[in-house]
Amino acid sequence: MASFTFERHIAAPPQLVFDVLTEHHLYAAITPMRKSVLEREGDPPPNGVGAIRALTSLGPPLREEVIAYNPPDRFSYKLLSGAPVRDHVGTVELSGDGEGTRMVYAVRTVPTLPLVGSAVVAVVRQAIKALIKGISTESERRAAANG
Repeated sequence: MASFTFERHIAAPPQLVFDVLTEHHLYAAITPMRKSVLEREGDPPPNGVGAIRALTSLGPPLREEVIAYNPPDRFSYKLLSGAPVRDHVGTVELSGDGEGTRMVYAVRTVPTLPLVGSAVVAVVRQAIKALIKGISTESERRAAANG
């Protein structure tokens, strides 16, 4: 099993960051993802618990199911398919931090290809870093436009 955590300060309020984080349809515009499709709505609609999102970058889409949706402070998903991993869960915790938000993005995953497992984890880490950067940039852009 592999696990890692990223922490980042974002100059935007937690609710705004949560909204950007959970707006899957934005991912193609703010990350290296080329396409993002909602296969099933969750509760609350559209992106809450039970939502299934298909995110495409290269190769088959990554299919995720939302397993926690607690605005404005917690979002969690599990990967259903699309990568050589199992038991992959990502959890994002958001908290007020001065004028902005402290984001803690924690991942645990089990690569299914033993000989290249470390390379798979490295790719997952890079993809999540790109996602965090996109969420941060878009959140800060929106906060500045509203401020």
